[in-house]
Amino acid sequence: MAEAKLNREYALRILGVGAVMFGMCVWSLYDGHIGWPKVNRAMEHVRPALLATNLTAEVWLSRDGDNGLSPLEEAFRAAGEKAPSKLIKHISEIRIPEQSGDDAALKERQKQQLQKIFEGPVYSSHDLQAQTVQALITFFLGAWAWGSLALKAGKRFCADDTGLHGSGFGKEPIPFASISKIDWSAWEEKGILVLTFGNGARIKLDGWHFSDMRAVVDVVKSRRPDLAEKGKKA
Repeated sequence: MAEAKLNREYALRILGVGAVMFGMCVWSLYDGHIGWPKVNRAMEHVRPALLATNLTAEVWLSRDGDNGLSPLEEAFRAAGEKAPSKLIKHISEIRIPEQSGDDAALKERQKQQLQKIFEGPVYSSHDLQAQTVQALITFFLGAWAWGSLALKAGKRFCADDTGLHGSGFGKEPIPFASISKIDWSAWEEKGILVLTFGNGARIKLDGWHFSDMRAVVDVVKSRRPDLAEKGKKA
């Protein structure tokens, strides 16, 4: 008897995909509900000190001091916090190019941009909501991956002289004579074979998801050489 059951390599890959999705879900929930709100609270503590100065973006990020910290990092350190990387990125983006020289208009615009950055949260409500949405999406993707694997785990495709049987073929054994058509078009390239029966039902035999499927197919070819020959010619 030939029997095909869940492919171990495929199962491990899907388990890994599901684990990655669930890991991203937890990470997104942490960022959106714990990590990023904590950064915003730190920003609230440091905001008065940031707004009380009149430094340029270049000075905020310069590390010319003896301790190797920039004024921005020192301001957050004084409050017992760490300067958020996203805030540093935003300030870095509005630096004035050296070739611009002493352009008063650019400096004034930068000053307004700095004030806007300092007055707002590091992570907006949209950022926080996006993390929740991402958590939901990755959760459902992980659930889908593991759920589809669970459905395949109990399936068996068996073939012997009595016909086709096993949970993959249904509750009742199927005689080879009831096969009306075999679609071989994807078998060599993808390991997928589709059996069509006289009642119109179709069953897909997937050689990637289920190991030893080739042995099952060999039994089908030996019992229905007429359809096997048609498939080869196609």
